[in-house]
Amino acid sequence: MKTWKMAVMGTLAMMGAVGPAWAKDVAVQPSDVPAAVKATVASKYPDAKAQRFSMEEEKGQQVYEVVFDSGAHKVEASLTADGTLLSEERTLTRQELPAEVGQSLAKSPYASARVQRIEKETKGDTVRYELIVEQQGRKQELVFDGQGKLLEHGRDAGKHPGGQHGEEDED
Repeated sequence: MKTWKMAVMGTLAMMGAVGPAWAKDVAVQPSDVPAAVKATVASKYPDAKAQRFSMEEEKGQQVYEVVFDSGAHKVEASLTADGTLLSEERTLTRQELPAEVGQSLAKSPYASARVQRIEKETKGDTVRYELIVEQQGRKQELVFDGQGKLLEHGRDAGKHPGGQHGEEDED
């Protein structure tokens, strides 16, 4: 009996700790997206064709994520309910990668890696370039700043949140 109670208590404790992560990103119908969010997307991305809307709580505020095509790019935009743009992730081709980032990649231990996906992430005035590369059968995420400095490397990219885009083989 004591073991059973401990198992139930442990399961409930785990659900309390993990439960919020399960409910983090909730799909939202376009009709449920605030008008201010739609207006910002329409003005900033006039050619956008929205594919998916979702909502999550971040630091006590509702944040809407809109995934769409904008020309030849996939874009994920995160906005507050009042339409304030918090961040943008945009896929890039290898040719669109800034020269400084390309040069830094060429001088890194990942120079021979196959680039599978490139994203430009903008948050306020901060720009970062996230590259998913494959080297020796292992996917890695590399993060560069706008000047080409390698900020992070070696993180396993097998479960990269941006993986839903499906872009591969950018070289």
